[in-house]
Amino acid sequence: MENKSICVTENALDEILIEDIFDNKGNILIAKNAIMNKYSVELLSRLNIKEIYVYPSKEESRLSKNNNFPLIYKENILAMQKIARRLAAGKGVAPDDLGEMSKILSIEINKNSKMIGHTGRIKDTDEYTYNHSVNVAIYSVYIGRLLGLDDGRLRELCQAALLHDIGKAKVPKDILNKKGKLTKEEFSIVKKHTIDGYVLSKGMSFLTEEVREAILCHHEREDGSGYPYGIKGRKINLYAKILAITDVYDALTSERAYKKKSTPFDAIEEFYNMGINKFSRPILNIFLKNISQLYVNSKVILNDGRVGKIEFIPPKDLTFPIINIHGEYIDLSTNPSLKIIGIVE
Repeated sequence: MENKSICVTENALDEILIEDIFDNKGNILIAKNAIMNKYSVELLSRLNIKEIYVYPSKEESRLSKNNNFPLIYKENILAMQKIARRLAAGKGVAPDDLGEMSKILSIEINKNSKMIGHTGRIKDTDEYTYNHSVNVAIYSVYIGRLLGLDDGRLRELCQAALLHDIGKAKVPKDILNKKGKLTKEEFSIVKKHTIDGYVLSKGMSFLTEEVREAILCHHEREDGSGYPYGIKGRKINLYAKILAITDVYDALTSERAYKKKSTPFDAIEEFYNMGINKFSRPILNIFLKNISQLYVNSKVILNDGRVGKIEFIPPKDLTFPIINIHGEYIDLSTNPSLKIIGIVE
């Protein structure tokens, strides 16, 4: 199906951009996959942009005789937006909420008896590790779809994500759930979970070697600073590159006994602080740019106690959204004393 073209002034609200919108200087004005609202419509109108291209719905694609349609539909992105908001608000995600976007994930969890046995082992080890593995799978499948992976590759990526921490079944619970900082010896024990996971995966005949390598290498880093082997760049396979990003993102945005969860915007900032050279820059840029847009229209709490709604997230300044509080637009980039401290579903 050809891209759906709509008039900005008439019916753009709640539509989702299928391509970046640029200003007259060539800078990205509104990012691909942004969900249009009143603020963004007014922004385009001020620049005299009268037509945009948006994702079709599944129904529109079914009605089309042309099969050349995007891999992602409007419904898929809205489903992921709902999931991302719930996770950011500290709430779980029911399998029924995963939507079409994560059909592969729900199939792996609910219908594959082999997977159930192994994911159950993770749950027996630690509830957080299990929930974390499911969240990492959600984010990883999301990235995989953005990268255009086919269903077979998405299924493998999902398997790698669900099982990436299975080696933690061999880490003592008192170390796994320790509230304080780990000692050097304790951290050495935790780091072994990648090799232990790989060994355990050898007993799962339904996994490909690429999936096993992702389980082994999800803590490797592009600059060679990771573990267990300190490999870098091209020696790290695609699934492991994706898991490296989604594993860290979910860990940052999840609450643990020893730390408070970060907001998605703090997590994005933390990626920059860690050094984006530690991760695959093209994949990280795609992920951060797209995941941030899912929080447009979210209700947020500021550090001064006020509650507002995210109206716009500048593509070149992802950590400083525009907030609407009772009709007043507040640009966080020009108000350094204000910051988002929480998302309300």
